[in-house]
Amino acid sequence: MLIYSDFSLKEANTFNIDAKAAIYIEIAGLDDIENFVRKRRYFEMPRLVLGNGSNILFTKDFKGVVLKNLMKGIKVLNEDDEIVTIKASSGEDLDGFIEYTLKNRWSGLENLSSIPGTVGGATFQNAGAYGAEVKNYVTEIEYYDFEDFTLKSIKAEDCKFGYRTSIFKTEFLDKVFITAVTFKLSKKFSAIVTYGNLEERLKEFAVLTPSIMRRVITAIRKEKLPDYKKLGNAGSFFKNPEITKAAFEKLVKDFPDLRNYPTENGGIKLSAGQLIDICGFKKPEEGARIGVAKYNALVMVNLGGATGKDAVNLMKQIQKAVKEKFGIKLEPEVVIC
Repeated sequence: MLIYSDFSLKEANTFNIDAKAAIYIEIAGLDDIENFVRKRRYFEMPRLVLGNGSNILFTKDFKGVVLKNLMKGIKVLNEDDEIVTIKASSGEDLDGFIEYTLKNRWSGLENLSSIPGTVGGATFQNAGAYGAEVKNYVTEIEYYDFEDFTLKSIKAEDCKFGYRTSIFKTEFLDKVFITAVTFKLSKKFSAIVTYGNLEERLKEFAVLTPSIMRRVITAIRKEKLPDYKKLGNAGSFFKNPEITKAAFEKLVKDFPDLRNYPTENGGIKLSAGQLIDICGFKKPEEGARIGVAKYNALVMVNLGGATGKDAVNLMKQIQKAVKEKFGIKLEPEVVIC
C-alpha cells in the first residue's frame, strides 16, 4: 500500500483541475483496504474513493484521504451455451473490460463502449449510453463495508439503480468500497439500435455484430466528445432532464424542434445539450478558462487553467438560463466535491 501526502490530483481527474489530497493511498487489493482501516489516523479522516476521475469536479483541495482504486482481475464464474457470468475487479478499466468481453464473443456491453472510467465507477454511477445502462447487465456487487469492517455483496435489484445513480451514490456514499462487480452477458447478440442516430449510422452494414456496434459507437463518441487528454472535461456535465408529457406538449408549442425520448415511467426525456445550445453557450468569452464543447454543449471543458470554482460558476449560469427559458432545472451528473 503506497501512501502520499499533499498529493496533486491534477493528473488524477479528467477535468484536469489542479487540486490536492491531504493523503492519497493506492488500493490494489483487499489487503490494502484492511491496512488502511488499521491506520486509525487516516481511517478517521474524510474519505473519497477515486477510479479514473472521469466523472468528478474538484472545487477545492480534499482535506482527507483519497483512495485510488487499482484493483484488477477478471474471472469467469459460470458459462453455458447461452450465458456467461463474469466477475470483474472494480479498478478494471471499463472500456478495456468491454473489449475483453467482445473478443470472447460475449455481448451486452457494446453500447457502453468508450465510456471513460472504471468498472466500479460505472456501477456507482449506473453509467449508460445509447439505450443501455450498467444496471441491465449487473447481477451482484461486492463491497467492503467501512462501518463493520467486512466484505459483503448485494444483489443488483437491491442497489436502487436509477438514472445515473445507485445506492452507492446515496446511502452508501463514503461508507463502502466497491471491490468487484459480477455481470451476466449473452452469447446471443441482441442489438439495441434505436437511440439517437445510431440506427442510421448502422444501415451501411449488411450484418450487424457486437464488434461493429462497438466500432460505430466509439466513432460517434469521438465525434461528439472532446478528448480529455487534449481538452480537460468530465464528459456529460448535466443529466438529461425528464418532464411530464403534459409539460412537453406545452413546451413544444414554442420549441417544436426539441429532441425527445419516451421514458419507462411515461415521461419525456429532453436533450440537456440542446437546451444549453439554444441558450447560447457554445461561444465562450474571449480569454475564458472554462466553456462548453464546440460540438456538444452538454460537455463543459477546461480551456486552460480552469478551477473548480470556474466550472461551478458556469454551471450556475447555465442552470439559470435554462430555467428562465424552459422552466427546467438541470441537475449535474458529475460528482462535485
